[in-house]
Amino acid sequence: MVIRVLDFVKECATYADGEVIFKLIAPSIKNGEDVVLSFDGVDAVPSAFINASIVRLVEVVDLDQIRLHLKVANSTKQINELIKSRIAFVESQSIQSKS
Repeated sequence: MVIRVLDFVKECATYADGEVIFKLIAPSIKNGEDVVLSFDGVDAVPSAFINASIVRLVEVVDLDQIRLHLKVANSTKQINELIKSRIAFVESQSIQSKS
């Protein structure tokens, strides 16, 4: 499944915008289906959007499942780096809580 974010939200600016995307992708990721999240037409996003749309996926599946089933397309360097940094933060918190 390919989800072009701007087909579902007017802009990728808020946590609420991210929640819309989360609700679209979470069931598919939870069911082990592949999702391509397309940022076509989006130049940049705030961390609130990434936290709500992608990072919250750890509430329904583990990080390995997210990495396996979620792909990002038509993205910018800013968006890619933000996603990587937010996922890395969640992963570091998970490791610390297991220690």
